[in-house]
Amino acid sequence: MVTSGAPLPMLLMASAIQWNEDYAVTAKHTPFLRNVVHEGLGDVVFFKHKASSVPHWRQYVPGEAVTAVGFNSFMMPMQGKGHALSSLVRLEGTPGSVFYSVHDGPITKGMSGGPVFADDGKVVGINVAIIPTDEINAGKRPDLVGKDRISVFMSFSEIDKEWRRYQYLLAHKAKPKAPAAVKGYVAVAAKP
Repeated sequence: MVTSGAPLPMLLMASAIQWNEDYAVTAKHTPFLRNVVHEGLGDVVFFKHKASSVPHWRQYVPGEAVTAVGFNSFMMPMQGKGHALSSLVRLEGTPGSVFYSVHDGPITKGMSGGPVFADDGKVVGINVAIIPTDEINAGKRPDLVGKDRISVFMSFSEIDKEWRRYQYLLAHKAKPKAPAAVKGYVAVAAKP
């Protein structure tokens, strides 16, 4: 669990999980976090936090059982079990290049930034948001219609992309920006 710093010390909280021996990761929408070293394009931040043991991370497999873990607003531990869905979503307010994963297990306020575990005990992402099922447009998202709930998480691959971006910025001592663009071509197979 992490709490806000100044100007609202200890008033806001979120869940978090260790990324490596020196850094932990949580949701960016929790304001005033201390020791933040990198804010991702998506809803993720890395902050300094030492740990002697680190969980193993991997990419989820659609359909596998997952467990979302975190703390609710009363600082009580919570968990919700469900299955990872094959659908991806984009959230308003984040760049179009960030794709979030979804599962059908329950999460609640305060669990943001907490881990999503696969049944093998490996972390496959962090909790980010809930999509109210009555707000899903059946015409645009038929893949999400009819679900009891839709919980959003940032998957390992998206978090790892942000970690590699942070490492690039450190190596080049730059302000957050993308590497220089290169010209590329898309190969298209010829039709018979």
